[in-house]
Amino acid sequence: MANNTNTPNNSAKKQNKKNGKRNLVILILMFLLLVCLFVVQCQLNKVKQQALEEQKLAELALRQKEILDSLHAEQAKADSLKALEDARIADSLRLADSLRLADSLANLPKTPAINKDSLKHVRDSIRAERKARKDSIDALAKIEKAKQDSLNKLRAADSLRNSDKVPPTAEITPPAGRYYSPIKLKVKCDEIKCKTFVSIGDTLKPQDASKGIEYNKTGSVFFFAEDSVGNRSAWEEAKYDMASDNVCGKNAYPVPVGGKTVCVDAYEYPNQPDATPKDMVSQEEAARICKNEGKHLCTIEEWQAACRGKDGFKYSYGNSYKQSKCNTNTKSAKRSGRKTQCRSWWGMNDMNGNLWEWTSSTSKQHPDKFLVAGGAWNTNNESSCSESKFSFYPQNQYPSVGFRCCK
Repeated sequence: MANNTNTPNNSAKKQNKKNGKRNLVILILMFLLLVCLFVVQCQLNKVKQQALEEQKLAELALRQKEILDSLHAEQAKADSLKALEDARIADSLRLADSLRLADSLANLPKTPAINKDSLKHVRDSIRAERKARKDSIDALAKIEKAKQDSLNKLRAADSLRNSDKVPPTAEITPPAGRYYSPIKLKVKCDEIKCKTFVSIGDTLKPQDASKGIEYNKTGSVFFFAEDSVGNRSAWEEAKYDMASDNVCGKNAYPVPVGGKTVCVDAYEYPNQPDATPKDMVSQEEAARICKNEGKHLCTIEEWQAACRGKDGFKYSYGNSYKQSKCNTNTKSAKRSGRKTQCRSWWGMNDMNGNLWEWTSSTSKQHPDKFLVAGGAWNTNNESSCSESKFSFYPQNQYPSVGFRCCK
């Protein structure tokens, strides 16, 4: 009886072990398949990038050929004009010889057959012809000089193209983020003579972006710039979320914080675009002002969530410091919203730099001191969303500290 009982159990164990090995083999095969798919995708991306680079090289070669053809044509014209000028100068010399001969004849002893009026008419005709020839030569010389100047300019432009290989920097306005009404997209360039382009959804339909393009769609916008000598920046992507659920009212936008929604002011107090932000205000006064408006002074958690955006950036505009984006390297605060690129995803302006901002949170190491966040106009890369200081007493006022309210 004992042998009959163990036999089915052994069979079940063997079957389970077999099933386990089979499942392991399947998992290994699936893992290898995923690895293969990843490698294929990487190769496809590499092929696509190589194709784009080859296209850029072909376009550059075509532009260079057109410039060389133009220079050769201008040189041929210049050579033709020089030959014509040489021929006219030769004609002028022959005419001068004829005139000298005529003068010699005029100085011969006069005879009764020679009429003074006729001789004067001949001399006037010769002088008129001489003047016409000289004017023609002068005009030809001016044309030749203009052609040579044009050729020199073309050569200088070609030299500039060969020496300038640095692409321009493109910047899209307004920056990526969430918006609650239609916007007008425009691409700016850091060089004077520059062409800018955008393409909605992908990079296949570039269009001129210098005059602004009406936009009211959730998705990606790609953009680039090209300078006067043909250098072109790489495609960049800006993502937009066009929403209609702003429950916060004027100049405030919702921010998810710890499972709840907080309305954060879009600007430093007094929360108005192009207004001078209030400084020299104590933490106690800032908290009282927010309370009187039915709000509260933002906590450090609320403030940082509004600054970092949905992707948790280090700065409101991305993870790397860029001096041109926010007011972080000057001598004073700027009016609210003047630095258009200094905007977080949720819609808050000037959270990096401009003024330190009071919060309602105290320091864990120093409970009698309150945290300020974001940096000021002169803190450079120490103006990140996570930057905070605690050496601020609530009753003190500082020229570099302001605040914003939450609700």
